[in-house]
Amino acid sequence: MSKGFGDSDFSQVLSDRATNQSIQHVLEQDREQAEHARELQAKGAYGVCEDCGQKIVPERLEALPEATRCVACQASWEKTNPR
Repeated sequence: MSKGFGDSDFSQVLSDRATNQSIQHVLEQDREQAEHARELQAKGAYGVCEDCGQKIVPERLEALPEATRCVACQASWEKTNPR
């Protein structure tokens, strides 16, 4: 009898690997977004929606300091750019 992975063990390893890759992808996207927000802040454009040009409400920036779009533009962007 083999001491290697059983089918269910191997499936769990593959599932865990896929989950870890997904988490890493989300964390990388979050890091890139935070860096983008810092770049806008350095240019003096922080707090202004990069799509419509309107001010981003302070409550949104307090909750998500890395936000670079207003709620409406972010929702529209997410529809066309799924993670």
